[in-house]
Amino acid sequence: MARKGIASVGDIIKLADGTDPNTIWAEFASTLAEANAKRGALVDLLAFRTTRASDTVLQAPAGTAEFEDASEYGVPTGARAEAATIDLGYPLVWKDLGTKFTWRYLAEASAAQVESLHNAALAADSRLQYKTVLNALFNDQNRTHSSTEATIHALWNGDGSEVPDYNGDTFDPSHTHYTTTESATLAPADVEFLQGQVLEHGYGEDDGSQLVILCNRNEADVIAGWRAGAGGAKFDFISSDTSVPYLTTEQLVGQRPAGNVAGLKVSGQYGHALIAPTSLIPVGYLACVAVGGATPVIGLREHSNPSTTGLVVIPGNRQDYPLIGSWYTHAVGAGVRQRGGAAVLQVTASPTYTAPSFT
Repeated sequence: MARKGIASVGDIIKLADGTDPNTIWAEFASTLAEANAKRGALVDLLAFRTTRASDTVLQAPAGTAEFEDASEYGVPTGARAEAATIDLGYPLVWKDLGTKFTWRYLAEASAAQVESLHNAALAADSRLQYKTVLNALFNDQNRTHSSTEATIHALWNGDGSEVPDYNGDTFDPSHTHYTTTESATLAPADVEFLQGQVLEHGYGEDDGSQLVILCNRNEADVIAGWRAGAGGAKFDFISSDTSVPYLTTEQLVGQRPAGNVAGLKVSGQYGHALIAPTSLIPVGYLACVAVGGATPVIGLREHSNPSTTGLVVIPGNRQDYPLIGSWYTHAVGAGVRQRGGAAVLQVTASPTYTAPSFT
């Protein structure tokens, strides 16, 4: 369990190196600027950053407008896309983390000791952002928050709202992208269905994006054993060009998938989707996400004031020793932006989906 409180003289190994605490403070400010410029691979893959409280977003890669027969005297009907747009809210919640030192601690601590707490704060902020984004993706409930007037939506969740038609396919208002295997084991048909839920809305092909399945190593290892014609599988799992070597007497038609997508390791490809195993996804859950297109699935909101956008370190009340009583703060929140751009699957015998908790 992490220790909490105020760091005192008894908390340090006395290796004072003579570094000026103000120099450390300046270094912290500089590294925060660098950290805010670098985003976690998973967060960058799923989300775009915004300072807006809400967006009105078209919910299909192609619009709903159609040409009509022209007449000599008539005026064509104006194209309208309101039926396929939704007002989508992004919450904003202030989070903070304190680092408190006594002046005696700073007098006897080395720069490395003080920097270790700074690095811990950077790691905590990285976790905060990925948990915020993943909670938005896996939460199947629409919700409200005082920081935005617009509803914070989940993916399509059968809430009765209108689901845009696509290529002649009409979707029922009960249509949901949160499903279960209704079995204790993951089968090829489950993953094929998961991909189909995203493809049928025009994502993953028609919009220029790529389907990526995010899952734990447990599920990725199961998928790696699938071959076309066995167990009902329609496709062969093809390992990526960075996976472990193996022997085969078969001939590959096409190319092996690249071993990396936006900084995430790829184990291979099954069907239309790259398989990206990561320990950040809990066992028993898979998310198929369209990435790389013009319409990111998640909106990650930060504060609109440039001085408080991203992770900020605030000095304490001692200007000669700004590290004393200082703390870190980050205003952040996330909501779904493209309700059809991803689908989530839970491996469970229950027909009812239960969202995981990223705490």
